[in-house]
Amino acid sequence: MRITTHSGIWAVLTDPRFVVPPVPDDGPPATMRWLRAHVARFSSGEDHRRRRAQAAGALASLDGIALRRDAARRTATRWEGEDDTEAVVAGTLAAAFGLTVDVADIVAAARAYHPQVEASPEVDQAVARLVDAFGGRADEAAAARVGLLMQGTLPTAGLVENAMRELRGRPCSAESTDATLAETLHHDPPVRVTRRLATAPARIGGADVPPGVVVELDLATGNQDPAVLVDRFAFGAGEHACPGAAYAQAIAAGIIDELAARAGGRSSDP
Repeated sequence: MRITTHSGIWAVLTDPRFVVPPVPDDGPPATMRWLRAHVARFSSGEDHRRRRAQAAGALASLDGIALRRDAARRTATRWEGEDDTEAVVAGTLAAAFGLTVDVADIVAAARAYHPQVEASPEVDQAVARLVDAFGGRADEAAAARVGLLMQGTLPTAGLVENAMRELRGRPCSAESTDATLAETLHHDPPVRVTRRLATAPARIGGADVPPGVVVELDLATGNQDPAVLVDRFAFGAGEHACPGAAYAQAIAAGIIDELAARAGGRSSDP
């Protein structure tokens, strides 16, 4: 069942009868299956609330202004094309958490983070090295921090790529970066679809949803409702709204600042 209306999507995301589809909990410690089973992203109920609090605590040490500046600096020294965007984002996040790691490990693991992707032995090894970087204990605290690297890398890189399409041909300024990001989140978000599992009978948009049905939420289409004047779904809503939204936007803005500076000859310092 696919839901495309703003009201229907909002109803599902804020209804406790709909949960994130559970993932298997049978992976050895410090593997991708273990990681998915121990992060807030794929949890519900008390597990989700506890794990989300751990992730939020880890994010509390970050500084949005510093992230934006570091992302711009890394873009200036590393970025040679769109293929480098994920590495710049991953490197910025790793540095913000005080990690010395191979950003290729972050990117490789992030690409296999979604449960529909089969994790290879090489991905499991990358996850193990990231757990080691966070202290070596395969516990929920490490999972929360590795999960933040996973969740921050690909969507932020996607936001940059979508925003740069919007920015082409426009005047370059720090203000235009921020405005373009806001417009992109509204009209062309990097995460376009998410899913929820009905755990009890519900009725959404006039349709009955029986227990056990997974509904697919078309976030990009839902945000096009003419009555919706601001972004509502690019970073989710309800209990699973992304706790790192501001930091993702800061990193994206820093990368775009530098790329726009190259095109327009202005300083990238926000």
